[in-house]
Amino acid sequence: MSSGHSQFIDVNGTTLHYLEWGEKANPPFILLHGGSAHAHWWDHIAPTLAQRYRVLAFDLRGHGDSAWLKPHAYEIQDYVADLEAVITTLQLNSPILLGHSLGGFIALSDATAHESILRALIVVDIGPQLPKSRYMRLLRALPPPIYQDQGDLSDRFHLLPVDTQAPPDLLRHIARHSVQPGKDGNLHHKGDRAAMIRQPCDLRPLLPTIVCPTLLLRGQNSKNLSTEKLIQMVYACPQAQGREIPAAGHHVFLDQPSLFLDIVTNFLHEKEIGPTAEAGRGQEERCKN
Repeated sequence: MSSGHSQFIDVNGTTLHYLEWGEKANPPFILLHGGSAHAHWWDHIAPTLAQRYRVLAFDLRGHGDSAWLKPHAYEIQDYVADLEAVITTLQLNSPILLGHSLGGFIALSDATAHESILRALIVVDIGPQLPKSRYMRLLRALPPPIYQDQGDLSDRFHLLPVDTQAPPDLLRHIARHSVQPGKDGNLHHKGDRAAMIRQPCDLRPLLPTIVCPTLLLRGQNSKNLSTEKLIQMVYACPQAQGREIPAAGHHVFLDQPSLFLDIVTNFLHEKEIGPTAEAGRGQEERCKN
């Protein structure tokens, strides 16, 4: 696994961390992680994407090495505002946007709420609704995990949801980048617990406004997004197609990274979205609200 070049950017009164791979002249490809995760979740697949694209993986505000917000500001509109500011500041013209879980909902929201232009949208294992979650509120109220050392981290670190087919070395890599040393000598989770909850949101009425090439993915064993909801989303988005990835749960690109990459790259190839694509292709290759 190869971590990208680590950089920071100041937007909207906060500092965001991101990793970058690939040539700047290539089409931009933005990766958005899920809740309580971080940019290094993409380290195992970003180098492959970087052979054709300029890949940027961001730590959302309150996650990874990005700043925490006080007073708390972790609503969907806050994340979307950060994304739009990053696109503008770094001049990421017509980016491909791929998001997993919370990152996928942010990507959906950006595609429906702003006039930014996207080459393509890829949403992984998340539906168009964010309901209230009593479980997440209870989880946020618990003390954050503390680990004595790397061995303790390896023994006790787990994903949420816990079911995954990810290989142990990938989980250890994710775990190492999830913590930082504290003044007490222990390892503390980097994420702000306050970022675990947000107001409910329903994007279903806005899905028809997403007119760019759109790929909607779910893990076949996922309990987060049902087959029925995936089908409903496909029918609601004018240029969407859906795929289920076998032997994968919610953490699709960790469980089946090779198949995930094949499906994503084939989709983009079929849509002629890449460095060799004609710069002036028609409106159907764009996403504009």
